[in-house]
Amino acid sequence: MTNHTQRPMDSVTLKAIYAASARIKTTVCRTPLQLSQALSSLAGAEVRLKMESLQHTGSFKLRGAANVIASLNADQRIAGVIAPTAGNHGLGLACAGHAAGVPVSIFLPYSADPIKVSAMKSYGAQVTFFENIEEARQAAIVAAQESGATFVSAYDNEQMIAGAGTVGLEIMEDWADADVILVNIGGGGLASGVATAVKAINPAAEVWAIQSEASPTFAHWKEAGRTIPVELSPSIAEGISGYIEPEAITWPLVRDRVDRVLIVSEAGIKAAMLLMLNQHSHVIEPSGAPAIAAVLRYAKELSGRKVVCVVSGRNISGYRYLKLMNEATL
Repeated sequence: MTNHTQRPMDSVTLKAIYAASARIKTTVCRTPLQLSQALSSLAGAEVRLKMESLQHTGSFKLRGAANVIASLNADQRIAGVIAPTAGNHGLGLACAGHAAGVPVSIFLPYSADPIKVSAMKSYGAQVTFFENIEEARQAAIVAAQESGATFVSAYDNEQMIAGAGTVGLEIMEDWADADVILVNIGGGGLASGVATAVKAINPAAEVWAIQSEASPTFAHWKEAGRTIPVELSPSIAEGISGYIEPEAITWPLVRDRVDRVLIVSEAGIKAAMLLMLNQHSHVIEPSGAPAIAAVLRYAKELSGRKVVCVVSGRNISGYRYLKLMNEATL
């Protein structure tokens, strides 16, 4: 699905995002943009939450997955798709594939959240486990080559990015004069898609991508202006952590379209999850909380501004959620 002979700047456009929006409108729901009085008061700003945690499957990932599935030709639909994932990407593909009758094979690390695994299986996806996400990725590439199935990266794919960009499109339709959009970043698909849509509609708006200090790849690349080796550590936000290929198409998009890449602490992510529970009665997974954590950490820089936090997912087992909340402090 990814054509690396074409520059991502040429293929990931507002036009592509509008086309994705039309393709996926019967598969995804339009998520609300809700005022957070608690965060607004804390930051001295107007803070609204783009609640992608309320998306079907509990994550924004369904948007890109649905766009990929809808873009397959007849032969590709028969052969199916294969994807490595920490969870939500596979869940989105499983849901979209099930709806379209396309076979889906998911390659997962053993550490994947059992709630996500169970949901994938409920949609009929074939699930295979590996020691870690990188082993799963390498195995998925080989399996796709051998089987003829389409390999679908969670981020290194124009259709995934355009689908994710519909989040930014909806934000601009609902609040075109927003000043700052805060969005989590792992592989960069969501951040680069949102930035593409937002910047095309409101060039004055800023897009800040937020990642955990445990996996700060894009923060270091952005600071250096180029791809460099980055030391990674295990993170509670597994959906936005792990190795990113330097050749990924998201890097030039993030480099040129995202204004800032900032980090938050693991403790800050837990605090953000706790705030969402206490103030909004929403369960949020760690990978879905960095934008909230950024408001807590960078409140002074956001004072007086119109701010959107993309809350990207909710999928987490009850046992793990309670454990993290018992460790959290505000």
